[in-house]
Amino acid sequence: MPRSRRRDGVDRSDDDPFRPNESVERHRPQAAKTLPAATLTRWLLPARLHRWAVSVSVDTPATVYEAGEPIPVAIELRNPLPVPVTVRTRSPVPWTWHVDGHRDASQVSEPLPESEARFTLDRGERRRFTRRWQQSFQVSETEWRPADRGEHTIGAGLAVDDPAGKGVYDETTVRIE
Repeated sequence: MPRSRRRDGVDRSDDDPFRPNESVERHRPQAAKTLPAATLTRWLLPARLHRWAVSVSVDTPATVYEAGEPIPVAIELRNPLPVPVTVRTRSPVPWTWHVDGHRDASQVSEPLPESEARFTLDRGERRRFTRRWQQSFQVSETEWRPADRGEHTIGAGLAVDDPAGKGVYDETTVRIE
């Protein structure tokens, strides 16, 4: 039985089943190249399934607040699937929040950048963001107006066309007394 020692110091033999082989086949890759899971699911799952998988929820600790009391807002984006999901957004800012239809509680027009981007949530990932609404609306660059007493709607959604229609939007209502 022929024996040989290579530069790696290992005793090799093609004839002995308990020793490493000498053959040229050993140097060829044995596994295919792998793709990142997010890329693979983006190719295999339709875009509507990616959007369907993402859930958006908006929550406040209470529903009634005194005038002038800051309102904490919790926004949660969640992917319950065992695979990563990627949603195409119309802006590099993947999600926005608003109060009574005013983005970031501001009546000052500041459009989002218009370049398409992708927002990815890993398998089972949950992202939680918090904002604090001071019960006021920005009406100019330097001026804020207090919110009126009564009901106000706080919402959040992904930056896609018609987020409510695509199921990537949620809102809650609070009352200021």
